[in-house]
Amino acid sequence: GKFHTVSPVSKDYKIYKENHRVVSFLSTEHFGEVIHIEVGAMLVGKIKNFHGRHAFRRGEEKGCFMYGGSTIILLVEKDRVVIDDMILRASAKGEETPVIMGEKIGIKS
Repeated sequence: GKFHTVSPVSKDYKIYKENHRVVSFLSTEHFGEVIHIEVGAMLVGKIKNFHGRHAFRRGEEKGCFMYGGSTIILLVEKDRVVIDDMILRASAKGEETPVIMGEKIGIKS
């Protein structure tokens, strides 16, 4: 299939439906059940996860996107996480919030 960018200008495309996706289901101590969805984007050949069906620890490298842009979607149980105000403000304006590994995106509610 044809991959699309995951930037805000891609809102007219079905990027979360058409782009390459890999889904992981996580059971966490503090946040309950979490669904972790990696979405490959334009110029991404594939998503490579190092652990397959094996467990991995916080901060451990889980995998990588093979060349190009991408995004990660986290689905969490209702009322389990308080999302960071900076992310909520940017989202309300339709803006992206780049996040780097280890950066706080929310706290346990």
